[in-house]
Amino acid sequence: MKNKEVEVIETIGSITKMESLRSLERDVLENTLVLLNTDPFPGYRPPKDSYNPLIKPASVFIVLRYRYAPEKINRINQKFARSNISRCYPSFGEIITRESILPCIRIKGLQNYDVIPGIQSFFKQQELELMEYRAVETEARIKIFKNFRLIEIAEGLYRDLNDGEKLYIRIPKSINWKFFDSIQKKIKYNLENPNFDAAMGTIYRFCGPEDVIRIYDHDKSLRRAMELKKHFIREVKSDVLLSAKMHP
Repeated sequence: MKNKEVEVIETIGSITKMESLRSLERDVLENTLVLLNTDPFPGYRPPKDSYNPLIKPASVFIVLRYRYAPEKINRINQKFARSNISRCYPSFGEIITRESILPCIRIKGLQNYDVIPGIQSFFKQQELELMEYRAVETEARIKIFKNFRLIEIAEGLYRDLNDGEKLYIRIPKSINWKFFDSIQKKIKYNLENPNFDAAMGTIYRFCGPEDVIRIYDHDKSLRRAMELKKHFIREVKSDVLLSAKMHP
């Protein structure tokens, strides 16, 4: 009997997470705003006194002056990917602060910051206007719109084919940031191994959007994935039951 062929799911969606950001003072075009993510996965900490290749180089966010149509940005990003400027693929995003929502282009995994001016120049040539420099050092929520390549490893569990440390847990309803933050802290407190980073997400399937929790964890075992799924689903379902009792 032949093994069932694993279906690769290619789709789009978004990830929302908290980032610690600061403005770059060097290696950028004059009077432009580029933000550095100083802590890529704040919920995950590598073992002390050990080299961990799982932690990727930080992301940078090229802040735009205006919010452009997603189709325009996606076509420009595709053109960038075909160029020889960098091997990093850009993604469109939004930096959400108390004062404003800043559109941006995220460049993930840069090895050298001295290529940033060339990347900025490329986007300027595509008629994107860049935000002027300002001093920034803050924690902000960031929503990244991205492409996904996934496989379903169990019911409601997806593994990222581009980044094997990332797992996506399908949850039964949409949740807000405040609730997500409270349950992920609760789950971490009650786990023997709380060393993982979590974020909110949405992926689009043929039948509509699916709400997910993105997990970053060096433990890629199915056992670990099922354990985290159990805890997150239980917390989300408990809120569903509570809401039903409060609003009969």
